Amino acid sequence: MVYKGYIILFAFVLLATLQAFFNKPKWGKTFGYKTFKGVVINRIHNKVYLLTEEGEIYLFYAKRRLFPQDRVKLQGTAKGTFVKPQNIEVKRGLLQRLRVKFHQTLKERFLKTAKRPFEKKLGSALLFGENWFSRKERKKLSLIGIYHLVVISGMHYALLFSFFLIFPARFKVRYYIALVFLAFFTFLVLFPKAPSYRAFTSFALFLASKIGERPYSPLKALLVGYSISLLLFPHWFYSLGFWLSYLASLGLILYYRSNRTPEENFLRNFFGTLLGLEATLVVLAVITPLIGYSFHFFSFGSFLYGWAFTVLTELFLLVGILNVVTYWNFPPLVQAQHLLANFFEVLFEKFPQKVYVSLSPFPFWVAVVLVVTALGILKFVKKRERKLFYLTILLLTEVLLFHYRNHL
Repeated sequence: MVYKGYIILFAFVLLATLQAFFNKPKWGKTFGYKTFKGVVINRIHNKVYLLTEEGEIYLFYAKRRLFPQDRVKLQGTAKGTFVKPQNIEVKRGLLQRLRVKFHQTLKERFLKTAKRPFEKKLGSALLFGENWFSRKERKKLSLIGIYHLVVISGMHYALLFSFFLIFPARFKVRYYIALVFLAFFTFLVLFPKAPSYRAFTSFALFLASKIGERPYSPLKALLVGYSISLLLFPHWFYSLGFWLSYLASLGLILYYRSNRTPEENFLRNFFGTLLGLEATLVVLAVITPLIGYSFHFFSFGSFLYGWAFTVLTELFLLVGILNVVTYWNFPPLVQAQHLLANFFEVLFEKFPQKVYVSLSPFPFWVAVVLVVTALGILKFVKKRERKLFYLTILLLTEVLLFHYRNHL
């Protein structure tokens, strides 16, 4: 029966993978006055990414409020992949209208209470999943190894779940409340993003297993989340963020081999005796090849600054969620939000940026081999001490090899 369940699950995974693989979006290239129909898949500042019904991606700038999952009819003059809009019609279903309403109501309230521009950017990222950091700020976040902290992902969900464990109610009641709140946060406050949807699936299945008193398998939850995500959003298959999120979780699952969610294990390690170094090494060993292939650098900042910024991020998120619940009407919490954002900004400005090494370009197949090797170590090496030793050797070897390759 166990094997039958896995066979059905892997068939589900294969179906989702094949559908996504054969529906690869491509950058549009056309000229002249055109009409495009499609869905907004991303927005960075005023730059909007539109995925058309024909599977092509076009860019255009819009000052009006457009959000991911808005269905759009765009008319304008196209020049390659860029469209100069002349008319934009937006259609929203019931869920999207509710999501936009809740999102905008809460965000506008937050922006009224935030004092400094950096606080507005940090809160928009951590509470609403919107990245309003400048290009220079985004680059520094990446180079010092903390960009993942301003993307809502599993670690943030783990903190929210931990908050409900101390809620004054019976355990099953806590689980119901946590599930309802996480669903509200995921579907009515945030817009669809791969890391947040993956984390929600993981915790939703975990909570459902607790409520139903059934065994929980983090690997099954990961595969279910993977399949559902690709069936709903096939274009995520070609997103780097999608793969970084799932591979990091898979690495943690293979390392800890527990019945907890990978996010919970990660957060426990960060507040344990090793201050997150163990979990950080596991994650970096798995995802560094893809980061190195895409961006050609490796940052030691995750080891040097990770703990301090993680604590600040989690405290800001916790205070922020309490402010959301109280609608920013409790002054001590609002003041705490200001202080945490200011402290984060000071550290971000003062900490040196030069904590990374450049990597020379290498083929994609090399990145795949390195990722598979790291996962193989996590899967087949039994003792944790040996896993960490081999992962350290692997990580240092690839960083040194691709950093000094041009000098050999």
